[in-house]
Amino acid sequence: MKILFVYTNINGFHEDLFSFGLASMVSLSKKYGYECKWITVNTKQEYQKVYNELKTYNPRIVAFTSVSSQFGCVKTLAAGIKEINPHTITVCGGVHPTIAPQCVLGTEHLDAVFIGESDFAFIEFLQKVKKNESYKDVHNLAYVEDGKLKKNSLNPLIPRLDILPFPDRSYDVFTETISKVGFIPFLFSRGCPYACSYCSNQAIAETYDLNKNNARYRSAESSICEIEEVIRQYPTSNIFIGDDIFGLDKRWRYEFCKKYNERIKIKFGCLLRPDLVNEEFMILLKEAGCYRISLGLESGNEYVRNTIMRRNMSDKTIIKAFDLAHKYGIQTNAINIIGTPGETEEAIWDTIKLNRRAKPTVTGVNIFYPYEGSVLGDHCFKNNLVDLDLFENFTNERRESVLKYPEEYKKKLIYFRENWETLIYPYNVRKRFGKLVRKTSIWKTLRNVKNLIKKELLRTKYLKPSRELQGTSSS
Repeated sequence: MKILFVYTNINGFHEDLFSFGLASMVSLSKKYGYECKWITVNTKQEYQKVYNELKTYNPRIVAFTSVSSQFGCVKTLAAGIKEINPHTITVCGGVHPTIAPQCVLGTEHLDAVFIGESDFAFIEFLQKVKKNESYKDVHNLAYVEDGKLKKNSLNPLIPRLDILPFPDRSYDVFTETISKVGFIPFLFSRGCPYACSYCSNQAIAETYDLNKNNARYRSAESSICEIEEVIRQYPTSNIFIGDDIFGLDKRWRYEFCKKYNERIKIKFGCLLRPDLVNEEFMILLKEAGCYRISLGLESGNEYVRNTIMRRNMSDKTIIKAFDLAHKYGIQTNAINIIGTPGETEEAIWDTIKLNRRAKPTVTGVNIFYPYEGSVLGDHCFKNNLVDLDLFENFTNERRESVLKYPEEYKKKLIYFRENWETLIYPYNVRKRFGKLVRKTSIWKTLRNVKNLIKKELLRTKYLKPSRELQGTSSS
C-alpha cells in the first residue's frame, strides 16, 4: 500500500525544509512494510506536484503535517486531492491538529486528523486501511461525524525514543535542507516542561492531562550512533541539535557530551534557556565542541517576559547566561519576540537595551503569532484580538502581525524586525560608514551619507517611544 507524505512550507518562516515528525512517520511506516514517498511544497504554484503524484504514484493515503500558519494550504491541497480522486484518504498530523483538533471541523476534505504523538497510532490506521476495515476507532484520531467532532483516546507517550527507527533522510529534501542552512539538523528529544504562554508545549501537556510536557530522549548512545550514521553519508563540518532545550536531563547531557567529544569531533550548536546556564554546563559544552548556543531572551521588559510570556526569569539571570558563554568562548544567538498583546513600544526598546547589555554574537526577533491552543494564543482569540480574515490564509508567520493593531503599529513591528541587528548594534553602521569613506569617492560618500540620513529620519518617524498600549489587554 502506497502513502504520499506531504510537507507544506509555503512562505515558511524557517529555511529548514526538513520535518522530523514526518521523517519519523516515514521511517516507521517503511519498517512495517509500507511504500512511502515524500513531497515538500514550497509555493502555491507547486500544488501541482502533489496532484501529479496523485495520478502517477496513485497513493491510497495522503498524509500531511501542519503548523497553524500552514493549515490553510493543507485544506486547499486536500480539496484538490479529493477533486481528482475522492477515494484517496487524506489525514493530517502535527502540532496544529494536536492543540486545535477542532480544525477538522473547518474542512470537509480531510478525512481525519491525528492528535499528539501518533507514531504507532498511524501504523494502526495503516493496518486498518490495508484490510479495508473502518479506521474510526484508531487511537489518537479525530474526525467529524454528523457535524460533530469525535476524538478517540490517546496512546501513552513513548517513554524512551530508542524504540523508534532513526528519521528517514533518504529524500532530496534532506540534502536541500543541508544546502540551505549550512548544517545537518538533529532532534533527540520530545517535549519541554516549561509553560511559556506563547508556546505549544503546555497545550500538548494538557492534551495528555499532564501538568508538564516533560522531555523524553533517545538514549545518548543511540543519539551518537545516529550522528555517526548520518555524517558517514553526508560529510559536514557543522551540526545543529534542535531539541527544544538541550540536555535537560543531566545524566543524558553528561553522557552525550563525553561521547560526542570522543567520537564525533564536529562543532555543534544547540538551544538553551538562560536560567539553565551555569559554569559546569558551559565547560561541558565547550569541551564537547559546542560553538554556539541559542538563548531565548524573548523580552527585555520584565512584565512582558514574566507576566505575559510566563518566562519566570530576571534580567540578571539572562545577562549572567550570556556572560558565561562569552567567558568560555561560545558564540550566542539571542532569540526575541515582539508584538505580544499588552506590550508597548517602550517595552520593545527595553528588549533592544537588554540585547545590547547581553552582547549576543547574533540576534534576531520574531513578531508574535497566536497559536490556537496555546495560553496566549487562546487569550487573543477569546478577546477578539485576532484579525480572523487575515489569519485564515496567513503564511507570513513571525514576520507580520495578525492581531488587530492599527496599521501604523504593524508597520513599526515590521520595521523593528527588519532592522533589529542595526538597532542592537548601531556601531556596525558607523563601521560600514567608515569603510565607505575610505573606499569611495567623495561624491559617492556624500550620496551614501544622504541615504543614511533618510533612513535615520524614517527610523525616527516609526520608532518614537510611547507608553500607550496598542489597543489590547495583557494576559
